[in-house]
Amino acid sequence: MNTNQLIDVLSANLEPVNHDRLGKTLILGMVTGGAAAFAVMLATVGPRTGLLSTIHLEWSAIKLLFSLSVVGMGSPLLIRSMRPSLEKETSWALVWFPFIVAMVAALVALLFCRHQEWSKMLLGASTVSPARCLLLIIFFSAIPLAALFWALREGAPTRLKPCGTIAGVVAGGLGATAYVLTCRSDTMPFIAIWYGAAMAFCGFIGAQIGPRLLRW
Repeated sequence: MNTNQLIDVLSANLEPVNHDRLGKTLILGMVTGGAAAFAVMLATVGPRTGLLSTIHLEWSAIKLLFSLSVVGMGSPLLIRSMRPSLEKETSWALVWFPFIVAMVAALVALLFCRHQEWSKMLLGASTVSPARCLLLIIFFSAIPLAALFWALREGAPTRLKPCGTIAGVVAGGLGATAYVLTCRSDTMPFIAIWYGAAMAFCGFIGAQIGPRLLRW
């Protein structure tokens, strides 16, 4: 069998890729991963006390807006990354837009408060709050990241490092969404810096393991 005959055999009976199936697979991975992150949060640290008070609910809404906007901005990029023909047209930098908005809001909050209050606004409810935030968001993001990699392998990513980075950031957003219910710190600088750092670190993890796990 020569090369042309081999090509003819391999290209026979080809069926078009079901793009709807790829999107549904990714959504399934996100929903499954998000539900798992929420379950892990309940099984380990549980929700914060007084969560249903008006002030805590308002701050929870702000935190959810940040984390879910990261998920919302990153998800279309992941769907496009599953189709090689669209990867070159993808604006990967869009996923960082919520981070920029959060940092601007944090700077405005700092400018409108006394310098003596900056430490509390940056460190949160206690000195261990930043470490708790970072570690728990990364911990809650582990299963969502695994679920996203499973879903992405159903497609055909070619830019593996950017794809892994976005998958990590989106998984971090899902982990941060679960963490919102147990977070005890209610200041915009804390949210922007420590939630942002945790999600960005998840992106770094995704960038390191993406080329290995997404290779096909």
